[in-house]
Amino acid sequence: MKKCYLEDVADIYSGATPLTKEKKYYEGGNISWITPKDLSGYNHKYIYQGQRCITKEGYESCATNMLPPGAVLFSSRAPIGYVALAGKEMCTNQGFKSFVCKEGLLYNHYLYYYLLYNRKKFEALGNGSTFKEISRKTLCKYEIELPSLNEQKKIVSELVSLDEKYEQNCSVLHQIDCLFELIYIQKFENSTIEYDIKPLSDVVEIVTGGTPFTKNDSYWNNGIYNWYTPSDITASKSLFTFSTLKKISVSGLTNSGAKLIPVNSVIMTSRATIGECVINLQEATTNQGMLSMIPDENQTCAMQIYYWIKRNKVLIESIGNGSTFKEVYKKDFEKLTININRRILAEFIDETTAMREYYVSIMKENMLIEELKMKIMQSIF
Repeated sequence: MKKCYLEDVADIYSGATPLTKEKKYYEGGNISWITPKDLSGYNHKYIYQGQRCITKEGYESCATNMLPPGAVLFSSRAPIGYVALAGKEMCTNQGFKSFVCKEGLLYNHYLYYYLLYNRKKFEALGNGSTFKEISRKTLCKYEIELPSLNEQKKIVSELVSLDEKYEQNCSVLHQIDCLFELIYIQKFENSTIEYDIKPLSDVVEIVTGGTPFTKNDSYWNNGIYNWYTPSDITASKSLFTFSTLKKISVSGLTNSGAKLIPVNSVIMTSRATIGECVINLQEATTNQGMLSMIPDENQTCAMQIYYWIKRNKVLIESIGNGSTFKEVYKKDFEKLTININRRILAEFIDETTAMREYYVSIMKENMLIEELKMKIMQSIF
């Protein structure tokens, strides 16, 4: 093991943002341009594209740098410590310091896991009053202990294999999701089938949420109820969800507008971001930015409601009201209609039950992979 500065083993690049008012810098662009927001809730090792691309003219108008595939992207502000590998040639905004590892000295996967595990250490190196930022100079002079390149590859080989398995699982989950949606279309959007067209209020109980007083620690300490916010839902990227970052206590539930939502309900974001949803596999509560649907199982099921929302997102967004940000209110949402047919529902459940169980088992395997990765990184770093 030898100590060296990061600048000695990697070239470190900053990013930049083309003038946002210039449409020609963005419209029709095909250059991947990544911002820290693109990595918020992002659970994959490689990233290929962000929410926006830029044009060649946009790229040439600013001081961003083109990064090769395999470059290590590291968010240096707002917040510090998101990490990903460039899946293809791309550039970033000024919220990143990116590393192109020098051949023969530093293995990009080793640096990726090192940065991932030591996030808090790098956060502590940040400076600034409005928001913390870690400078290029600080990163250049950061000392890291490095074994030989071959040893680096050997040390993280198991982590690399686990991430490959994680990505394979994610691909399978996506394929099953697509198959679920196809079966939903065949069963509930079929012109040859006769449906009862009912308002949502006839087939689900719609529940609103609330937030316990944040300064009362007794409402949050030792929390036992999963408490969903829109960010939990948008970060999920999955059909089902097991838990949340924050939990509330019994007294927090009792002394707020939050309500208990049973397992196999559908939790949907109803303001700011509208129409993102998940099915909860644990008892849960939500804040006021959500509407939750508890299905009448004699008429519908959570998966029918989930895909109905997914396929009617534009309609749901269209009934939103508000000047600062759009919000869908319960009284308007419950008037929307859904196709109901009990015989078809039974067929849908029968055809998807085994696949649903398989989907959940893969989700659990990926959760175990994440836990195992953390233990391995603890032993390495």
